Amino acid sequence: MDYGLAGKAAIVTGAAGGIGLACYRALVGEGASVVVADLDGTAAIARAGELGTTCVGVGADVANADDAERLVETAVSTFGRLDVLVTCAGVFHATPFDTITADEWDGVQAVNLKGTFLVAQAALRVMIPRGTGRIVTVASLAGQTGGIGAGASYAASKAGVVALTKSIARLAGPHGINANCVNPGLIETPMLDGWPQEALEQTIAATPLGRLGTPQEVADTVVWLASDRASFVHGAHVDVNGGLYTN
Repeated sequence: MDYGLAGKAAIVTGAAGGIGLACYRALVGEGASVVVADLDGTAAIARAGELGTTCVGVGADVANADDAERLVETAVSTFGRLDVLVTCAGVFHATPFDTITADEWDGVQAVNLKGTFLVAQAALRVMIPRGTGRIVTVASLAGQTGGIGAGASYAASKAGVVALTKSIARLAGPHGINANCVNPGLIETPMLDGWPQEALEQTIAATPLGRLGTPQEVADTVVWLASDRASFVHGAHVDVNGGLYTN
């Protein structure tokens, strides 16, 4: 199936590993060029070169407004355009509610929620004048349930991403820009290393499909939302969780 992404330019944050890496590879597989962004700049540059494409790796802290702007400037200066933004950068904490420190709370919100806001805001400054674009944010099942193995700081940040995406959709839709959110459930990434083992086993057992998801399964959904195949899907959240939670 042709997703119409050939020749398009994208930014993927958190792209050096996990879901972000899978999204980057999937977009390149559809013919897109990608700014591979990650806090670990060395890893981002290495990942950008692994597929032999025109992609470029950039070290960036999405919680820093200047870095967010620089990502968009890199896409425009390198590719001459920005068509797709995928926000995968995130940090996970499973700290019990009564022991979360103010610093941890602020740090999680800064990356997961503020970082999504800053990069999306910078992207819209380029997309709105062109009258076209796709923004796909990555939230989490935790933002819907309050967290199972995840801590309250993480769950709250991801619930915020869902609401933020709806706000982006209201602003961007009249300008021809689609904005949607993906809510992954339990996915085989290093982020699960922070889960208590008992909670992990119980959650897998409670999942109707009886297994973890893969980063590729999330990336496939992201690519669809980034494409013209989902042109009338807007302001939505798409759950990729094996049936663990439905609403």
